[in-house]
Amino acid sequence: MISVKNLCKKFNDLEVLKGVSTEIDKGEKVAIIGPSGSGKSTFLRCLNLLEEPTSGEIWFEGQLITDPKVDITKIREHMGMVFQSFNLFANKTVMDNITLAPVKLGLMDQEQAKETALKLLKRVNLAEKADVYPAALSGGQKQRIAIIRSLAMAPKVMLFDEPTSALDPEMVGEVLDVIKDLAEDGMTMVIVTHEMGFAREVATRVMFMDEGIIMEENTPDKLFGDPQSRRLQDFLSKVL
Repeated sequence: MISVKNLCKKFNDLEVLKGVSTEIDKGEKVAIIGPSGSGKSTFLRCLNLLEEPTSGEIWFEGQLITDPKVDITKIREHMGMVFQSFNLFANKTVMDNITLAPVKLGLMDQEQAKETALKLLKRVNLAEKADVYPAALSGGQKQRIAIIRSLAMAPKVMLFDEPTSALDPEMVGEVLDVIKDLAEDGMTMVIVTHEMGFAREVATRVMFMDEGIIMEENTPDKLFGDPQSRRLQDFLSKVL
């Protein structure tokens, strides 16, 4: 579904990604772990061109999306993105937050969008919050709304950038449960996370990034159970 070839990203003189190449297949759940500053979030944000790569190629469903002629807005309709900081519109109700994009982009009329939003709200046990504003929600509730706002667009892949790192510890579980539920439904997803137990349980493949490269990748069992590189062994000894 996604093919990344020799991806490089520089911020001025700082080389954050140093020739990253990987493939992500339909239905895969790829967890990206690694220390802060290793390039994980930059890599994720390059996948839908929120960050412009310095060089390299990104292909999505056979289309070269790093080609300047490609309408990236159209591509992003198929790639849901969930951020650390929720990014909900504070001046709009939960319902309006969810229905805005599908209606604006002409994917649904207002009625259909509302119906879809209600279904999704029920799915995350927040149907009673449809008419409230984000300020009235807890962090965990905001993040669940952010996830279903992306789902309302019926994306083909979901990108999660540390979706639980801004949450109080007791709210982490409720958000991870929603993501787990999505994984069980077969959603293709790439998730940058500090939650090692979650990566182990939900991912089909785990990538360990450090210093701008994918240093090691494997199934969760092999990566956590038998890390090959010294660097990964060292990292896991600190976080597990």
